Amino acid sequence: MRPRRPAAVLCLALAAALPGCAWPVDADDPVAVPRFEGSPPPIAPVTPAPVPVASATLADLSGGSAYSGTVTVVRTPVSVGLPPLAGPLADDCDLPDDGSVRTLAVELTFTDTSTAAMAGLAADVALTAADGGPPRAGTAVLVGSAAPGTRWCQDGPSPVTDGFGVGSGTGSATTVTVWVVARAGAPTRDLVLRVSGLRNEAGSNATGPWDEVAVAAGGCADDPAALCVPLG
Repeated sequence: MRPRRPAAVLCLALAAALPGCAWPVDADDPVAVPRFEGSPPPIAPVTPAPVPVASATLADLSGGSAYSGTVTVVRTPVSVGLPPLAGPLADDCDLPDDGSVRTLAVELTFTDTSTAAMAGLAADVALTAADGGPPRAGTAVLVGSAAPGTRWCQDGPSPVTDGFGVGSGTGSATTVTVWVVARAGAPTRDLVLRVSGLRNEAGSNATGPWDEVAVAAGGCADDPAALCVPLG
């Protein structure tokens, strides 16, 4: 005669399939077998971290004062939907809010490493094809702004150039977010964000191009003082 399995052992074997089946637990027993109730929590998707893509050190001498700083650039993963910008972005740029738009952010951080004077950074940004020509149709570049009443795409629904200027303070860092938008399909390696014309705009203390722009990564082949960020 075949021996019968104890009910508790059978319940343990079926615990994964039958959520109502559980091993008895003594709350005062530190080695008690835990109950197998319900399903395990879902595993949250892993969001890729931003990718460092370019960097440079800056130096300038103006009016007897020495200025210095660094620029670091990271690229975030492509996301679905409109960028989180203030104002009537969808209406201004004629962008459908139906999940067909792809967005990518490029974050530029300027750190003022001057020891006495206060530096600033201004630059031009442009979206180009990988060969330096015009980007494919349906793409646009927008420098982020949280200013009330901001309007977008005032010169057309797909601007491919923009610019920014930020002040800082000795030892402080300021980040500017540049958004790249594609109406159909994600930005890929056929697009490049070009950051050029780096200027030390520190009010009346200094104005004009930085005397030295030493690019450590992400340089442009045709301009040693510019940064070229592939969007692939």
